[in-house]
Amino acid sequence: MDNKNVRRGQFDLNLRETEILRSVLKAHVLSGEPVGSRTVSKGLRMDLSPATIRSIMSDLEDRGLLCQPHTSAGRVPTEGAYRFYVDRLMRPPRLQRSRVEIIDAALHDHQGEITDLLEEASRQLSRFSGNVGIVLAPELNRIVVEKMEFVRVAAGRVVAILVGRSGVVHNRLLELGGGWSQADLDQMGAYLSEQFSGCTLPEMHHEVQRRLREDRASLDRLKRKSMQLGEKAVEGGEGSGAIFVDGTSNLLDSPEFADVRKMKSLFKALDEKKRLVDLLGNVLDGEGVQVTIGRENNLADLKDCALVASPYQSGNRAVGTVGIVGPTRMEYVQVIALVDHLARVLTRFLSGDEPEAAST
Repeated sequence: MDNKNVRRGQFDLNLRETEILRSVLKAHVLSGEPVGSRTVSKGLRMDLSPATIRSIMSDLEDRGLLCQPHTSAGRVPTEGAYRFYVDRLMRPPRLQRSRVEIIDAALHDHQGEITDLLEEASRQLSRFSGNVGIVLAPELNRIVVEKMEFVRVAAGRVVAILVGRSGVVHNRLLELGGGWSQADLDQMGAYLSEQFSGCTLPEMHHEVQRRLREDRASLDRLKRKSMQLGEKAVEGGEGSGAIFVDGTSNLLDSPEFADVRKMKSLFKALDEKKRLVDLLGNVLDGEGVQVTIGRENNLADLKDCALVASPYQSGNRAVGTVGIVGPTRMEYVQVIALVDHLARVLTRFLSGDEPEAAST
């Protein structure tokens, strides 16, 4: 079945079909094994004969929602079944209060340094999902400037320190030339901070170039040098952010990856930073939690996996992504709730707000 057909609502299930599909999904997620009619009957909220259950399961197979492994009389859900569940059957996700408290406390202990904070977020995603937790740090071109500083490190050389509102620090070693004191450098940093606080790096780069081109004559010597250093400090600021991956070993126990080739393919995908950055970068332009299942993923090596991901923000701008990668057979309700909570907590921390108290 094409998962797009599910999203477009091009077919509907009646109550009996819906309940049987729900029962198969629940049983398979728990066991990882094909599900037979007897198991289905135990999970139903209605009284149906074994013959009726088998007949409906056969119909669901014909419609592409179930499939039957060659070695088993039972059936397993297809990608289309998981998509149908996520889009049309799943109850609103809500994270357990106890987990909220543990996660918030863990992140609070690491909020002083953004690298530690994001690394801890990936650990919490992995810990409570039993899958792979992934966090994409803010990309340079999405950093919102808070302040700039210049520190002399040697004769004619200076380190430009750009601090983003999200806590990201971007350093670059620059050639300064002679005749400038540290006091001059302090004035340059203060001037650039005043002029460009609230801008992204690309916005700052564009405006600095414009002023050097159009307003150069009106700038005094110190301001002109400030602009020149500022231009050098932010040029090429389109690089990707760091990526934190935790819990890869969690997948070793998944029956879906018992096949060595599948496992190698998955580990290869999780080990290649650029491909993961591209995958999670696509999430930045969306809103809220996004779920891609099986072949919906752009990476062929993740065709047996699901990705649940959400952007997090700083200053009302999406700057990074949190996500979980695991088998398509995952507990979507809890995973979606977990990803959503981590994204919200990081957004509050990076916006300078304390996380809200856990609700009862």
